[in-house]
Amino acid sequence: MKDALRLSAVVPSSPHTVYSAWLDSAQHAAFTGSKAVINGVVGGTMSAWDGYITGKFVQLDLGRRIVQSWRTQDFPKGAPDSRLEVHFEPVFDGTRILILHSEIPDGQGEKYRSGWNEFYFVPMKTYFGKMAIAADRASAARLAVLASQPRIFDEEEEAPRKPIPRRPLGNARPLTVLPGKGAKPPPEAEKAKPAKAEKARPAKAEKAKPPPKAEKARPAKAEKARPAKAEKARPAKAAPPPKKAPAKPKKAPAKPKKAPAKPKKAPAKPKKASKPKRH
Repeated sequence: MKDALRLSAVVPSSPHTVYSAWLDSAQHAAFTGSKAVINGVVGGTMSAWDGYITGKFVQLDLGRRIVQSWRTQDFPKGAPDSRLEVHFEPVFDGTRILILHSEIPDGQGEKYRSGWNEFYFVPMKTYFGKMAIAADRASAARLAVLASQPRIFDEEEEAPRKPIPRRPLGNARPLTVLPGKGAKPPPEAEKAKPAKAEKARPAKAEKAKPPPKAEKARPAKAEKARPAKAEKARPAKAAPPPKKAPAKPKKAPAKPKKAPAKPKKAPAKPKKASKPKRH
């Protein structure tokens, strides 16, 4: 099982300053007290403590985080590199350095815990503390020099100058229109009229009105229930019979046929029989 470490310390400097010093060979060697060779780019290599520590940068977040592989000469042969993350967090009195060291060979974690404290955190506090003191002294010295210099000025230049009269906006000259441009002059600004200050009128104090008298609650009279009048049912009016459609006029009777032909003449009357003659 591999070991993992988490430890932190605060140094008196800004995160950007500490981050830059960590990736600079000269400053890294200055605060550790031993030779360091660092190529501070992603994929660049590093070595510290005269080659005892070596690694390769995997990720660089400017002023915030460094991620790299890390190993020492005490790692077993064939053991993979460990993973180191260095975080730089701003705090009230400087920068909080957070070390996240994982994938350390089994049994070596505590040795490197003491190494981070003894060979990094303690000397870094001293190194950046001295830098802060030196910066404060330099700043104080610059202020003292500026304060000690006599103030040289020309009386004529210091004489008050007459204020330049300004033209009111209403008298502004219109802009000339260039041929072919089609630009229109801006509309003349209206003369600003000063607003009349209204006199503040003192507010009249209203007289306090006495509170309204509480009315006595009167018992509500119970209303007698009146029987509802039954409404007489009214016979429904019979609907008027529907109007019949007028019958269509019958056709005129057909003309009478021609009168039958007159009967033929009656047959001639039979002749009277002649009586026989008597002899």
